[in-house]
Formats: sequence, C-alpha cells, structure tokens
Amino acid sequence: MSKPREEIEITVLSRDEVTTFPKIATPMVVVLVTYVGAGLPPATVTIPKTEWSAEKERRVIREDIERRLKIRPETFKV
Repeated sequence: MSKPREEIEITVLSRDEVTTFPKIATPMVVVLVTYVGAGLPPATVTIPKTEWSAEKERRVIREDIERRLKIRPETFKV
C-alpha cells in the first residue's frame, strides 16, 4: 500500500459506547468508532470514554490508517 496523503477523507459509520472489564469488577466505558476511508475496508478504533474528544478521535483514526497502510497483504494460490 502507499504512504498516506496529507489529508484522508473518512466516513464514521458508527460510534458505540461499550462497557469492558480490563480488571475483574472494574468496568471501563470505551467508545468504539467504526470508520471507512482511504481505500481501506472498514475498521474500528477504541478510545476510553474519559479520553474521547473529536480531536483525539481524528488522531487515533489517522494513526490507525497509517499503521494499516504499512501492512503488506499476503497473496497465495490454493
């Protein structure tokens, strides 16, 4: 895949709040942000609700896209 451009247009498909339990009996609410863009299939990033902001969401999505663009898909015949 190629290096990301300066700006990448994405579409947020959903934002869902989910309670997780990183430690037993210690609930943590996270925001699951599912997005699509940059010629990639849909993906979901997780942000703790206490840390969520529009700015943080954009930064986390950008980092995720950059990470995904570095992945080389495996191709083979069966």
